[in-house]
Amino acid sequence: MQFNQIAGEAFGGELCSQARAVVDAMEAPDAAPVEQMDIPAAREEHALEAYDLPLITNGLTVDNRQIELGGRRLGIRVYTPSGGGPFPVLLFAHGGCWTFCSLDSHDRLCRYYAHHTSCVVVSVDYALAPEQPFPQGLYDFEAAVLWCHKHADQINADPQRMAVAGDSAGGNLSAVVAQRLQSHPSLTLCLQVLIYPICDASSTSGESMDRYAKGYFFTRDVLTWTASLYTNGCDPKTPEVSPLYGKLSATLAPAHFIIAECDVLRDQAVEYAQALRAAGVPVQANYYRGVPHAFIAMAGALDLGMQALQESVQALKRAFLKSNDT
Repeated sequence: MQFNQIAGEAFGGELCSQARAVVDAMEAPDAAPVEQMDIPAAREEHALEAYDLPLITNGLTVDNRQIELGGRRLGIRVYTPSGGGPFPVLLFAHGGCWTFCSLDSHDRLCRYYAHHTSCVVVSVDYALAPEQPFPQGLYDFEAAVLWCHKHADQINADPQRMAVAGDSAGGNLSAVVAQRLQSHPSLTLCLQVLIYPICDASSTSGESMDRYAKGYFFTRDVLTWTASLYTNGCDPKTPEVSPLYGKLSATLAPAHFIIAECDVLRDQAVEYAQALRAAGVPVQANYYRGVPHAFIAMAGALDLGMQALQESVQALKRAFLKSNDT
């Protein structure tokens, strides 16, 4: 594939020294099998907190809210920058293999986006597996996007300047929601930021899947197990589980990909970027060498994590500006 940008030094497909130090520090040689993990307890942890971004507190208002969705409530966290508004709005879906993480685990990342992009960020507390498997989490994220479009005035946002973003499983939800909304009569997403997204939940082998299956922070075993929890018996090639198999057209929102070299998900992200381009969708595919899955969450200690984050901020700014001009 022709990447728009290749960043980082070549290490023969291996981790750079900064990334290797982080991954080695996270390795637990005596860890129990993934199937024995205490899921509720794991959700309360922030395993990469020591490597996360600095906490931004100035110039932001952060508000936890509940929105009404047909007789039920969905939690969101709204990050509003200083200024008059209305602001562009970024709907964010956290990663965690549809099973782990929370609004808190991705709080610093959302603060960074709100502050540096000068947009409202709405982080969505979508349903997690195994308690609420597919499609509930997807429906939650889509419902939050639609709510923000309809009620933009309640969050000081501009409904004509909307984007979605997410990492890993959050990138999966963002990609699927972008597909589901591609023919919406009034809501046009100006960008989808797909950060090392899960694009094919059925994939268990291949070059990157085999090479980086273990020892690079995120493992094939974890992906396979959590995908089974999320799909809960449905076909993993269902397009709303695996966007690689979805209906692609030039009406889809432009996409900005952040692809990590040393990641089991690398090849499927590349394949999805290629498929979008072939369908006529504008694609910016940035490839970062020597880094693992979740390297954005290591941006406090990893130079390429910060670079990738800053480049996605610039992509959002350009998309919001372009939408404002049309």
